[in-house]
Amino acid sequence: MMKRLSRWMALAVTAALTAASIPLNDAGHFVQAMEQVKESAWPEELVRAVSAAKEAFERDHAIPPELADRLAEARELLLPTALQRLTLRTAAAGKGSGVQSDAALSPDWRFWAVTAQLWNDPRLLPALLDWTASFPLEMYESEPYIRLVAETLRDGDEPIVLRRLESADRNGTQALLRVLRSKNGLDADRMDEWLAVYKDKPQQEGIIDFALDYENGASLIRLYEKHANDLTSAHKLRIIDRLIRGPKPDEETALWLRQLAAVTDDSAIEQTIDQILVYASGDREAAERLYRSGTEDGFTVVLNGRVEKALTELYPAGALAEGARLYESIRGKPYFYYEDDGWYNAEGNDYESPEEAIGLWNDFLERYPKHPGADDAAYRLARCYQLTGDGENAMLWLTRASQLGDRDLGYAASGMLLFVLDVEMSSDRLTAVRSDRLPAWLKPWLDYSFAVELIRENRYREAVRSLQSLIDAYQGKDLFAEADALAGGHVQEISLAASRYPFWENVGEQLRLAERMAKLTEEAEQAAGPAKADRQYALAAAIYREPMLYYNHLWRRERQSFFWLGGVKNMDYNEPLDRYIGRFNHLVQAIEQFQKIDIQEANAQTAAKTLFSIALSYSKLAHYGEEVSFHMSGAKLNEKVTEYAKLLEETFPESELSDDALMLIYAHTKDKRWLEQIVEQYPEGDQARDAGKQLERLAAKAEAQDEPVSASYNPGYTVRYEKLSLDDKRLSPSVRR
Repeated sequence: MMKRLSRWMALAVTAALTAASIPLNDAGHFVQAMEQVKESAWPEELVRAVSAAKEAFERDHAIPPELADRLAEARELLLPTALQRLTLRTAAAGKGSGVQSDAALSPDWRFWAVTAQLWNDPRLLPALLDWTASFPLEMYESEPYIRLVAETLRDGDEPIVLRRLESADRNGTQALLRVLRSKNGLDADRMDEWLAVYKDKPQQEGIIDFALDYENGASLIRLYEKHANDLTSAHKLRIIDRLIRGPKPDEETALWLRQLAAVTDDSAIEQTIDQILVYASGDREAAERLYRSGTEDGFTVVLNGRVEKALTELYPAGALAEGARLYESIRGKPYFYYEDDGWYNAEGNDYESPEEAIGLWNDFLERYPKHPGADDAAYRLARCYQLTGDGENAMLWLTRASQLGDRDLGYAASGMLLFVLDVEMSSDRLTAVRSDRLPAWLKPWLDYSFAVELIRENRYREAVRSLQSLIDAYQGKDLFAEADALAGGHVQEISLAASRYPFWENVGEQLRLAERMAKLTEEAEQAAGPAKADRQYALAAAIYREPMLYYNHLWRRERQSFFWLGGVKNMDYNEPLDRYIGRFNHLVQAIEQFQKIDIQEANAQTAAKTLFSIALSYSKLAHYGEEVSFHMSGAKLNEKVTEYAKLLEETFPESELSDDALMLIYAHTKDKRWLEQIVEQYPEGDQARDAGKQLERLAAKAEAQDEPVSASYNPGYTVRYEKLSLDDKRLSPSVRR
């Protein structure tokens, strides 16, 4: 059975990818809520101290004592800056978006939070408490904030905190409760009161989150029983899950769980408890109840593979075992994957013969619709449709997969749905989709993806009309609520960054960019001769500078995470992904536009810029990311850089870009002859000095070693290389000389 990717893993990878690419919070986009602090008024010595403290904090996550003392002394000078950095900002909405983006933090807020702890100044408190209305952090990263607020609070400030609870969001509520807990301001009566007052509101979710993190088993049982009428089934399941998956339950808790499983009419609660009883102690009564519940009503919770195997062995002639055997016959691999591969492997006979497997999987789902493997069967059916090029049915079954069986495929199914929609569907295929066969929430997704495909096909004017129609029809509406519910199942799988992604703001910006590209395209089409080349260059350069022009914002910056966690980057060559990189990647699109320029028609300056821009675009592609290898190998990219840079230098040796082209070749070959050519042929160029210094460093390294050693060289992600000694027979004579 395919296993759920845990939320923390998805968040960790997303955080890692985000840190390695574009920051989520761009200080340049903040609306200034107060005058810019005149930091230049600080004494020079204080400027140096703050700079050193920041550097130390970034390196060691702490401020050295001597620097901390200096920052503490300079409180009055630094307080305005700290207040500015710790004030939650709201970015202005993009034109045409109709909404505002969410609150954002200054990138260096952690440093200023730690610095502010040196002062515990109450003047910071209002700005800090403002965070709770739209809390900008995941709880795992909120500790500096909690600590600062708790230390800043003074006796008598508790009512201020309690008033903020009225406007707090889910994470903001958790933050306030953690602050109150640190000040011994919480008790059971207060929690009971708030749970009742904030029923069906974000605060209720935050209170339950907090209780699950900090309350013991007895307290959680009391909360469950006292608020049984106020809690949803999902809330109760979370409490049960915490009781059985935390520290081993004491006898009293274990007895309570057994009694609850025997009397509850909620199958999800019964199955959650019973499967842990089967897993932990082989409880036969629990096994019988679990089997009966699952086969009659369906398995509504993620079923542990070992428990499922135990049930098939207890009832070898039952529907569970029969379904597992049929699953194995279709896929050609064990139903319990750890018996064969040790870890889940997606391969199977069905993927090798998808046309035949489609009928077999449909038969499985008709015969065993309540089987815990029905979600896996529906997912594999969707993939078979996908492999045959039937995107419509692939999307249909991907939406169904997360609602069948034991529902542990939400992340994989929702990610693959977007993969089909964004990677594999051209504008023609999207037009042919019968949207009435699909869930209603997919209609605007199809419409938006169609507009994005028009942009990728350079049909910018049509894209403008499509995007404007989308905005007119759905502007400001939440297009993700139902999709997120499918993805999450009983466990929240949507990251905070994704849930707060400013979709409509980004669509509005995409509309503006499409309009701009439409105008540039029309100007180029209407021009002739050298003027046409200039207009074409302006279009290509504009594309080069806009990495989000061709991005499908339905991904909400989660595309790279899914490509890694979904195993997409582990696939062999994939033709749709090859085509996708060519459509999606702005550098590939820019190269295609640059290559349309007739060098013979263009003036010398535009022609030289064109060749250099092509070489530079290939160079950037070589460092873009592993997914580019589906489109072009690293070795081929290096060849393309050299080809166009050499063509520039040979065709336009008098161009001011010729020495830059040679330096670019050196960056991709590490052959010092290109440096020598720069120094010899372009001594007055802007690269001559750097080339000379690099040659000196290479010479110094060679002299310092017993034998010449190549400079550090990263040849690209698919280029095999090997260091050879001078007496190696494989070394060419020219290199040996």
